[in-house]
Amino acid sequence: MNVEVFLTHTTVTEDDVRGRAVVVIDVLRACSTINTALHNGARAVMPVLDMAQASKIAANLDPDVFRLGGERNAEKIEGYHLGNSPLEYTEDEVEGRDVILNTTNGTKALERAKTARHLVAGSFLNVSRTARFLNEQDRDVTIICAGHENRVSLEDTICAGALLYRLWDGTEPDHVSDAAHTAYSLFLYNRDHLDVTLRNTNHARRLTENGYADDVDYCYQIDHIPVLPYYTDNRLVMHEVSSEPVSTPTTAP
Repeated sequence: MNVEVFLTHTTVTEDDVRGRAVVVIDVLRACSTINTALHNGARAVMPVLDMAQASKIAANLDPDVFRLGGERNAEKIEGYHLGNSPLEYTEDEVEGRDVILNTTNGTKALERAKTARHLVAGSFLNVSRTARFLNEQDRDVTIICAGHENRVSLEDTICAGALLYRLWDGTEPDHVSDAAHTAYSLFLYNRDHLDVTLRNTNHARRLTENGYADDVDYCYQIDHIPVLPYYTDNRLVMHEVSSEPVSTPTTAP
């Protein structure tokens, strides 16, 4: 299995994903929100690039069957039902409904990868489930970190490293890309103090300062929701529900 890693989504092209199994990682918060919405009964999550695209889709739906969700500068978009906090995506809000999701980084990364052979949304919440899926495909893998505002984000890179650790059974192959080595090495270096490192990332501190400390706590739980959002027909749906029980919240690797 050849594995390529992109530390931000901005340079990803169709050639980088064509024929491959691809995972987009946006820990804070889009992919964690997608995971949570599907786990809590949403029929599908439709990632969009901007408010115009979201409004066009919403105009063709019965108001009772969808929720508009999204953020700009970490805050809920005016007029939307929900923001980008996964804690807002409760069963009462999303069960049996479609979610139209519009975020600064994560939905743009998914758009870049939509021509992949297989495309899934990954986060700490489902990192082991994601690794199992990729191993089952027996094809080359691309891991795309969404990043933050066109820059590398440490939490996405470390999550990519945690995913690689599982894909490689804890042993780095002899020949890997520089980006894959970087992500894997960062995870190994920080794994014994992962909680401290992750809580001091730029994005985590920014969210905490803006009143979203609970989101940070939630998104950093390893394997808390072992489900898999799978992209098909311009939407993410539940690939399958794992038979594993939901784990006790933890930040251990």
